[in-house]
Amino acid sequence: MVACKPGIPKDIVQPAEMEKILYDIHVLDGYVGTIPTPDSAKKVSAPLYKGVFKKYGIDSAMHAKSMAYYYQHADLLTKMYNRISEKINKTRDEETKRQEKEERLKTEKLERQDSLQRVTAQKKITDSLKKVAKDRKADSLKKPAKPLKRLLKAPKSVI
Repeated sequence: MVACKPGIPKDIVQPAEMEKILYDIHVLDGYVGTIPTPDSAKKVSAPLYKGVFKKYGIDSAMHAKSMAYYYQHADLLTKMYNRISEKINKTRDEETKRQEKEERLKTEKLERQDSLQRVTAQKKITDSLKKVAKDRKADSLKKPAKPLKRLLKAPKSVI
């Protein structure tokens, strides 16, 4: 005769589903923890928790009953929390990498803008210097012409 292993009662949220619920609740707890005033946190959190329960088709009573069951079966709860912890750490690491990449791209964009501004400023300076050089060249060509004209107008005896 084979011994039957007792399963999770049907009126209890099954472990895989409970793990998802607990993950969502802990992410929600993290968000609510960032709200500075307790009154605001309470106002914001109540509908969010209801939303999690609705997402999984349970209510707060079913959640409480399931948690009471899993507290009595600590081995199952421990396994769930080990996986939840891994998932939270992975999500946090991915978010950190995403933020670092976003910051790096933002810095590179600013560096490109600065570089472009430097090139544009350098071009303006170069253009200004070319204009000054051109004006000086034009002026230097004009200056000798004036004395020549005076010499040409001067009496022949002077030449």
